[in-house]
Amino acid sequence: MSERIFEPPRPHRRWGVWSVSALAVLAVLAALVVWGLGTLGSCGDGVEHADGGECVGVTDGSYTFENMHGLSGRIRAENDKVATSGDPSVAIAYLEAMAGGSEDRGPEATRQAVGGAYLAQRALNAERSTLPKIRLLLANTGRGDRQWEQVVDQLIAMKDKEHLVAVAGFGQSNQRTMRAVERLRDAGIPMVGATVAADGLSSARAGFYRVSFPNREQTLAAARYLREQQEKHPGYRVQVIRDGNEEDDYNTSLYDDFRAAKTRVGLAVDDEVIPFRSGEGEQATVGNALSLVAEKVCGDPKPPDAVYFAGRGRELRRFIEAAGEGGRRCRTTVVSGSSALGVYFDTGGNRHRDELARLAGQWQDSGLKVYYTAYTHPEIPKQVYGGAGSGPYADFERAYGREIGGPTADLDSGQAMLGHDATYTIGKAARSAVNVYGTRRVTPRMVLAMLEQTNGKARVRGVSGTISFDPDTGEPVDRPMALVELLRPTKEGEMRDTYRFVTALSADRPTS
Repeated sequence: MSERIFEPPRPHRRWGVWSVSALAVLAVLAALVVWGLGTLGSCGDGVEHADGGECVGVTDGSYTFENMHGLSGRIRAENDKVATSGDPSVAIAYLEAMAGGSEDRGPEATRQAVGGAYLAQRALNAERSTLPKIRLLLANTGRGDRQWEQVVDQLIAMKDKEHLVAVAGFGQSNQRTMRAVERLRDAGIPMVGATVAADGLSSARAGFYRVSFPNREQTLAAARYLREQQEKHPGYRVQVIRDGNEEDDYNTSLYDDFRAAKTRVGLAVDDEVIPFRSGEGEQATVGNALSLVAEKVCGDPKPPDAVYFAGRGRELRRFIEAAGEGGRRCRTTVVSGSSALGVYFDTGGNRHRDELARLAGQWQDSGLKVYYTAYTHPEIPKQVYGGAGSGPYADFERAYGREIGGPTADLDSGQAMLGHDATYTIGKAARSAVNVYGTRRVTPRMVLAMLEQTNGKARVRGVSGTISFDPDTGEPVDRPMALVELLRPTKEGEMRDTYRFVTALSADRPTS
């Protein structure tokens, strides 16, 4: 016989009190849900939470994106100043993944570029008795540019509402950027790219221009430089490392363009191409592949004199680390494209010093030299305008130190210069439209027409040199790029004099 368990008698239910209490609790929960949804849905006017919690959208600076603290407030103040002046104005949007984290474009580079755009707005609005005034909008496409579609739709809707006449920026060459460009082109909104290199962005259809150099010009300039080394040093060997990730337009066009360029200039290259493969799903193991690549390049008794690295800076950094593993020597010169900036992807601040110190040790052990074809460098305007005090760069450098803060050595990466020139060129086109069309109401179509005319004697005096576009392709013409040596951090993990100017380069003529 089982033992009986004593159960105390249950009290009578007080249904009235329970019902009221339950309703009160439900009301509170409902209010919390509504509040929570509202909080999750909106970060501020024009900006909303996306998957992962990041705030994306378009702001006049009233909302501060991560990495834009201080800078957003300055942009908002300048926009308010324009609004209260009562003068006719137009809006220019700067489109980027504002917090960085898009492929190998770090937050430091993004902030520098947006800082340059702000200084362009200030410079344009400071010009006396000129119209229209410029309002600057910040458009955040989110990490990896994953929210590009909703942000582009916002921009298109602002054509009339905010008098948006053009979009600048476009920080990263990827499929999402390509689709964003096509959508804006279809909507009749002209664009000036600041730091994008993929060949596929150029088109016979008018609409997209850039102050940066496409990969085909970078690779041709690099091939000419390497060919000159072969002429100076008989037996000079060149080998190619390539990223086989077909989903990355930058990598694909960099490799294809270099193959075409070597044939065009008569550069002798080893038959063996050393491959690896990057990609979002492979990032955890791409280091393994690059260790094997380093074995192949550095393991011979005598490595090649030069290696052309057809891949992004993030992977280039892993190759640099692998080349010096175990104190190995690997005395070769690596030449790569503009994405080599990604070697220092997301490495600002004291928290990365130990990491950078390790990189410095491996880099020093290997003896590698790393060169890349840079869109620009502070030495370029000195050559273009004739001396350190000539041209607009000197004023820009002073304004950057005063308004943006940080060391002026930050300008050596070229990112702030390009952000400025992309935005400034649009502003100048809007000013030209007032003169040509005899109206104070400038439209995107008018700005597009003026960008087409930005060539010949109607060039723009940018801080990175004169800006002129091919009217058929929108590509920059008559403009030197820079060959820059990327220097290793100090043994304490500090980045000093990171970008050393080597020489000016051109795809069309031999190097100096």
